[in-house]
Amino acid sequence: RMLVVFFSRPGENFNVGVVAEGSTAKLARIVAESAGAPMVRIVPNQPYPTGYDDAKQVIQHELETQARPAIMLEALASEPFDAEQAIAAADRIALGYPIWCGSLPMPVRTFLDEHDLGGKTILPFCTNEGSGLARTVDELRNALPDSDIRPGLPVLGSTVQHDPTCARAAVAVWLDDHSSR
Repeated sequence: RMLVVFFSRPGENFNVGVVAEGSTAKLARIVAESAGAPMVRIVPNQPYPTGYDDAKQVIQHELETQARPAIMLEALASEPFDAEQAIAAADRIALGYPIWCGSLPMPVRTFLDEHDLGGKTILPFCTNEGSGLARTVDELRNALPDSDIRPGLPVLGSTVQHDPTCARAAVAVWLDDHSSR
């Protein structure tokens, strides 16, 4: 059973402009629809600034201090469900995030610290503007030594925002690659 868990930030995004829905949220929806899986959004208790430069200052400070901002989980589906129970029951988690300064966003690190994902298969996917998965797969392997971290899917945020058909095609290939393993 697959679950899509993701973090995304709306507002001004690098090379994308100001968006009401973050690129990773849009990509997560494509993954969830393609896999027929429910979604759980990682929501920081303290929202990030909407301006790119202001958000980047906060993000860099969090990375430097290895902060673990408090988060909430929001279950997103037509039928209500308990996010914590869904995480515990899932055997595969498609984990989505934007690349922030080459790393996992700290709200994702909080999620990883607070949940036992041992024995689960993790399918990482990210939005970026040229860095691919950066060092996030290694970060996931270090944070989740008892999980099976599979090859990830990096998609340009600008592609997700402006060419969703291309993003859907990339997701379909990626999911197909992981369906029988």
